[in-house]
Amino acid sequence: MLEKPRARRGFTLIELLVVIAIIAVLIALLLPAVQQARESARRTQCRNNLKQFGLAMHNYESSQRCFQRANYSSVATSTTGWQGFSGHTMLLPYMDQMPLYNQIDFTQSFWGGANATLKATVIPAFLCPSDQGWQHGTYGNDPGTTGGGGNNYAVSGGPSLLMLGVTGGGVGGSPGTPIAFSDQIGVCNLFRNIKIADISDGTSNTIAASELIIGDGNGSVFSIGDVIRGATFPATFPNTFASQAQLAAFSTTCDTAVHYGITGKNWINGMPGQTFFCTMNPPNSPNVDCMECGGCAWYDARSVITARSRHTGGAHVLLVDGAVRFVSNSIDLRTWQNLGAIDDGSTIGNF
Repeated sequence: MLEKPRARRGFTLIELLVVIAIIAVLIALLLPAVQQARESARRTQCRNNLKQFGLAMHNYESSQRCFQRANYSSVATSTTGWQGFSGHTMLLPYMDQMPLYNQIDFTQSFWGGANATLKATVIPAFLCPSDQGWQHGTYGNDPGTTGGGGNNYAVSGGPSLLMLGVTGGGVGGSPGTPIAFSDQIGVCNLFRNIKIADISDGTSNTIAASELIIGDGNGSVFSIGDVIRGATFPATFPNTFASQAQLAAFSTTCDTAVHYGITGKNWINGMPGQTFFCTMNPPNSPNVDCMECGGCAWYDARSVITARSRHTGGAHVLLVDGAVRFVSNSIDLRTWQNLGAIDDGSTIGNF
């Protein structure tokens, strides 16, 4: 007698739902670990980028007997620093970018002639992999016809207001007081050349560079990393070592002005917010980045530009001795400001 074939038993709906739920839980548990591992790799790459940047700075110093300045006016623009070239541009020969450096026309503005195309060159060593802002492409409000190549690393002007230009208020009649030579107390300044011997506070206690966030290019809606223009610094606001209360009050006043989201766009241009920051506010400060230029679209008047990063809890900092440290957002304000100054004589503790 033939045996009847047994009916095949499939999954019930409840069993299927249970399996799907278990898989979903496993994915939910695994995903944060994967993301954390990826961010760890990105942070390591960011550190390596800053180390290479520091090595290039020291090679430049060995060759030129001083560190690069933050800004170099072109022959064509002479005193109008907002059209000039960055210290990053001067470091290109020391970062395996000599062919690019040789193509730059220093008789033009940073966007003039062939520079209009060259400035869009993407240099991976200038980009933090945790900040994908450089992928936005062409931003708004930029001289020239081609977008910038992006930049996540800025040299330090110390605990001093940043400013371009030679005469009062910068270029184009912007309001404000010029930053005196004696107030340019960072490693990289507008006019003051700094040598190793000038850093009396010690190379392991002085910041050479840190991180910037690349702006989103939306000039009508504020986002972290944007610079706000249009406010005026109070007459009592100091050019160096502003207090926490002064910085917070100015931030509140400034936050009612016009927004421009073009930070970190151009590695070729030596402007605050592009390749230049100051150690007035601690990393990722809630205080907004602000400039007092009321009649210009760029950053050629007094400004406060803060180190910012996409890393959780702080930002990477390059010290003059070549070490790279991750500095917490909660660092003491005066300690942070002292780290930016080259010769203030303060004793730096643990940070």
